[in-house]
Amino acid sequence: MNYIMLTWEGQSYEIDLLLPFAIAVLDLVYDGDYPAMKGDLSGTKLEKGLDTARKLSEQFESVVSPIVYSPIEFPEFVEYLKEAEVSFSQFRHGSFCGYRDKVMSLADKERYDDAQSFLDLMIDAEVDSAATMELKGTIYIEAGEVNKGIEWIRRAIEQNPVLVSAYSTLGQTFYNLGKYAEAAFYWEEELKISPDHSVTYFMLADAYDHSGDLANAVRVMKNMIDQDPKNLLAKCRLIQLLEKSGDTEGANRLEKEILESEPAYANDVEVWSRIQFKHGRFSKVKRCVEHFVKESPQLRHLKLLSVVPYVKEKEFSKATEILNEFSNEELWYFYGKEELFKEFLTESERKACGIV
Repeated sequence: MNYIMLTWEGQSYEIDLLLPFAIAVLDLVYDGDYPAMKGDLSGTKLEKGLDTARKLSEQFESVVSPIVYSPIEFPEFVEYLKEAEVSFSQFRHGSFCGYRDKVMSLADKERYDDAQSFLDLMIDAEVDSAATMELKGTIYIEAGEVNKGIEWIRRAIEQNPVLVSAYSTLGQTFYNLGKYAEAAFYWEEELKISPDHSVTYFMLADAYDHSGDLANAVRVMKNMIDQDPKNLLAKCRLIQLLEKSGDTEGANRLEKEILESEPAYANDVEVWSRIQFKHGRFSKVKRCVEHFVKESPQLRHLKLLSVVPYVKEKEFSKATEILNEFSNEELWYFYGKEELFKEFLTESERKACGIV
């Protein structure tokens, strides 16, 4: 094999034609783990390149980097495998983190066929089969081949019945298709494995709600509240479902409970504030917002909730000061509260502090 000798500061390095591929495999398949790759590929044509890459890394920065071997497309990758006389199945101890990142990068560029070709190498070599099948299915769905994607993800679940992300993906896919019963089935399975997935409770309740099964929607939100009694978002969603199902007494009881509570999480502050505003407890909201912003300055966007109390207390200048703070550079926060301002401030109150 042709090679060149590189000499630097008295040290010589043999650079052959397979060195870029050895570095590519080290980066994409082994995440820079020299011992793991050495253990798998000792005695192959890539061993010399691996040793050279290690020596170069001790002397130079950024040796194990895409800048050394990119671009490497699927036909080149396969050709290199043949030239090196190694098979994909020999990468037994690879993490494949960079490899999957490459696949996702191709998918992001809508190069779906190329992405699937790289994944097929993993499938054929039975490398991390369930996760690979799930990724194939996800990319098929992204490409618009939904039925094929669902089939692959179901195969992934057959391989690994506790692959929680696969249940989540199928739930979302069926939900997007308007097949709410199927979505509910997979989200129920997800929660059996990972009962702490809070977002899934909301999605599952929505699926039951859309399918007209309010009893199960209520059950799901009650289960979430049992998991996290401080979650006011869940309680507010439960209020909506109770009202929709005709249980006004239960909804009122829960609203009173929230009214007398204090939010534990920043994400709950707005829904909690709405209930306080509904009952005229404006000062309570102002004190709560001040506390959260003082404890966590990155939550300063919550200050917009204080606009309502300041206006109600006729402190228009303070309300205007807050609005100006966000209207200049962070306008999206202001627009996100437009509905709230319209709901709890009269037209004349809005005009008084410059909200038009």
